[in-house]
Amino acid sequence: MSQQIVNTPIAGTFRWLKAGGTEIDVPAEQNESYYALLEKEERTIVLEDDAAAVLFRADLEKGSVLHLIQIRRQDGGPEGLTRTDVQVTCAEDAQFHWYRVVLGGDATYDNCSVALRGEGSSFTADIGYRLDGRSRYDANCEAIHMGRRTESAISASGVLSDRAHKLLRTTIDLRRGCAGAVGNENEDVLLMDETVQNVSVPMILCTEEDVVGNHGASIGQPDERLLYYMASRGIDAETACGMLAQAKIEAVIGKIPDAQVQARVREQLHGGDGGEEA
Repeated sequence: MSQQIVNTPIAGTFRWLKAGGTEIDVPAEQNESYYALLEKEERTIVLEDDAAAVLFRADLEKGSVLHLIQIRRQDGGPEGLTRTDVQVTCAEDAQFHWYRVVLGGDATYDNCSVALRGEGSSFTADIGYRLDGRSRYDANCEAIHMGRRTESAISASGVLSDRAHKLLRTTIDLRRGCAGAVGNENEDVLLMDETVQNVSVPMILCTEEDVVGNHGASIGQPDERLLYYMASRGIDAETACGMLAQAKIEAVIGKIPDAQVQARVREQLHGGDGGEEA
């Protein structure tokens, strides 16, 4: 084990937020994988957190498409801390899609950094989480726009209950030379108990004039009118909240473009076997 600061964002954050990186004990050994997609190649990879530390790197050539699906089951993978680092570079018109599902676990640390170097390249991140007990989720996701007309969309949706803790940093970095680029950040969080801890740190950096950057967040408790309606149909509050949490996870899975992969992911979430290339 070695002590390191992980999930450090591109730019500094307000010190009082304590969101400028997290110091943890990282395992000395990690599983490493590297993929180089050829021009116009398309690939889907499904991963479970079956190792304490994972480094995933990929270089996408012109017009290639990579779908990376990562799953953290509450009853799967190693106990204690898991650390994942995803690093992807996109050439002209390449597309990278990251689907991340976290269903608890003691402590999960994610970093996803995508460099949109080529003109017309794009990155989408769809993150869904359901945390309870004393689960902790600490994530950093960044889209680095370098090429012209690049696009990014980072979307996160989740539910926190009991004493769960979540820290999510999302950054859209619109650098000089990325004219015509568009970046979007959005998060939707349901807080089921007053004892949860939620920190959301959306950030947009810009050194180019002809660009668009947007971010928004919706954070709060479940709609009382919705809970009342469900109660009138015989659905108690605990069951209703579980249904709302599951709906957020299903929203992420539903964005996976392959129906067979969707079914496989659902099977894994309910205790199926580990994943590999699809």
